[in-house]
Amino acid sequence: MSQAELSSTNRWLSLAGIIGALFVFAIILLIAYLPHRPLPVDQAVNDARQAKADEARAAGVAKLSGFELINADAGIVRIPIQDAMDATVAAYRTGKLFNE
Repeated sequence: MSQAELSSTNRWLSLAGIIGALFVFAIILLIAYLPHRPLPVDQAVNDARQAKADEARAAGVAKLSGFELINADAGIVRIPIQDAMDATVAAYRTGKLFNE
């Protein structure tokens, strides 16, 4: 046999070995995974989780974008984050701090 024939045969055998190894890996993966597959989640549970997530997200957005009186005696209020950033930048530009 010539060197070219051996090289071609070696390529085909290598390709067959790689494909065989991938096939064996897939079979082992399926055998290991199928018996331990998680149970399907009920759609009602999914909907309840999504509703809780939406509610939490809305509460966070409301805190970041709304006004609220925290402590009237101490003069603590919650203002929208953009207003707070603008007030901070303005205070630093004028050289004035908030409580001076």
